[in-house]
Amino acid sequence: MAFERVAVTAEQVLTYRLPAAPPKATDRRSFSGTATTQAEALPPDVLAALVRTAIEAHRDPVTHQQVLAREAADRHMICDRLGRWEDLGRPPAT
Repeated sequence: MAFERVAVTAEQVLTYRLPAAPPKATDRRSFSGTATTQAEALPPDVLAALVRTAIEAHRDPVTHQQVLAREAADRHMICDRLGRWEDLGRPPAT
């Protein structure tokens, strides 16, 4: 497993004109820069899209569709057994 930076890259700091601050004197983590920028400085929709894209790049689309189909089948079975047909948007089975 490898770490992949998807947010708060140097390019994003410039593109979105993100605010920067000097590192805190009490921060003992290894740091090789003169300023810090928080991920929260990115617009929420941009941050969400960056994270979503990074996750989807590592996800097998066939397996994902199989899982979604299985979830739907399980949901139908549970609703049928509980008599919750309205949750499925259809009338009761006869």
